[in-house]
Amino acid sequence: MDPILFNGLIDNYIDEDEVTVVVPTLNEEKAIELVLKDVLLAGYQNVMVIDGHSIDDTVKIVKDMNVVLYPQTGRGKTGAIKTALNYIKTPYFVVIDGDYTYSVKDIEALLDRAAYCNQVIGARRDRGNIKRLNRFGNGLINLLFNQFFGTRLTDVCSGLYILKTSFAKKLVLETGGFDVEVEIAAQAAESNKVEEVPISYGSRVGTQKLDPFKDGFRIISRIFKLSRKYSPLIFYSYLVGGLTLLTGVGITIFEVLTNLNGVSYPLIDTMSLMVIGVGVQLLMMAIIISQLKYMMKRQYQRN
Repeated sequence: MDPILFNGLIDNYIDEDEVTVVVPTLNEEKAIELVLKDVLLAGYQNVMVIDGHSIDDTVKIVKDMNVVLYPQTGRGKTGAIKTALNYIKTPYFVVIDGDYTYSVKDIEALLDRAAYCNQVIGARRDRGNIKRLNRFGNGLINLLFNQFFGTRLTDVCSGLYILKTSFAKKLVLETGGFDVEVEIAAQAAESNKVEEVPISYGSRVGTQKLDPFKDGFRIISRIFKLSRKYSPLIFYSYLVGGLTLLTGVGITIFEVLTNLNGVSYPLIDTMSLMVIGVGVQLLMMAIIISQLKYMMKRQYQRN
């Protein structure tokens, strides 16, 4: 549902009945009851748990609470979201992790902006509950994402976000792991309708499933693949510029080594400077294009 005019003012109020709360789970027996109790107490009646074949008591707990549960098809969190889309009937849906790190109270802040966006991301501000290595990885991921997609997002990997159902049904989701969030955010960014609002972030209840190295590398690799698909000019400018700069540096190192051995190649000195210069120019061009893309997105949103 898009915002409508009412007495000359924009009405962006979204009722709880217009929202489905989707909780993907995999072995969350220690936290899922806490999450669902908060969701139900907040007044959300359209709630579904998409379980990724848990082997603990997660399924039993959900059934005992009389909450709708569907076993997911497909791999990882992507499979959970795809499964949920087969059953969602409301115009909006919220995805919230089942580990009790996210507060249900923050959903209201997302709903305030949902009428204007295809995706609203809950940006975690309480970083103390995120491990230092994970914070570093998140910072790198956000930096790369923003450069390639012309955004200024601070938490593309957040596990709390709201999507327009009509937009989500058109998503092309090819991954199967924790990188699904960047895949969704990339397509929302390309639609020029993605925002984020600050939210809290608590301590995890249960065992962490994310591997900082394995999953971090996978997420970064996904950003490169997505940028090649959706922002090819920026991607190839960075790629060719980086390779050209490295080539220039390599030629310079070769020149230094040959000079140490008493051999001089005057042309190599000129060549290395030229190659480095071209590499730097290509990288600068990529940065400028990214900035222009960001400015165009802001102008689009203002209009």
